[in-house]
Amino acid sequence: MNSREREQEAQKWLDKARSDLRVARMAFENAEPEYDLACYLSQQCAEKSVKALLIRLGIRFPYKHDLDYLIRLLPPDKQILFADIELAWLTDWVTTGRYPGDVVAATADDARRAVCKSFLACACRLSDRSSRA
Repeated sequence: MNSREREQEAQKWLDKARSDLRVARMAFENAEPEYDLACYLSQQCAEKSVKALLIRLGIRFPYKHDLDYLIRLLPPDKQILFADIELAWLTDWVTTGRYPGDVVAATADDARRAVCKSFLACACRLSDRSSRA
């Protein structure tokens, strides 16, 4: 993939990330909120935001959901973008938010925290993109 193709592919991933964030906010703000869903979609937004950056940089990645792992694939100057967000906390929501089990359901505070973190991850990706111009 050349740089133009990578940028186009990265944009597709970022568009999906923003869509996940939009729906996560809807799930959180609904009259009958779905906190587990908001947390799951927030994790998906953060994951797709990081993967969009990996794609743009031409870094191959396995289809894993571990946000810390994915961030460690980035060059150090790009890892810094995500340093203060503490995205590792979101990783567990990829399964916890989708499947029933022995886990405690997400709370309003969990969902608020998840949506904020995914927003920051998406914003980091966007700010990195605009800083290249």
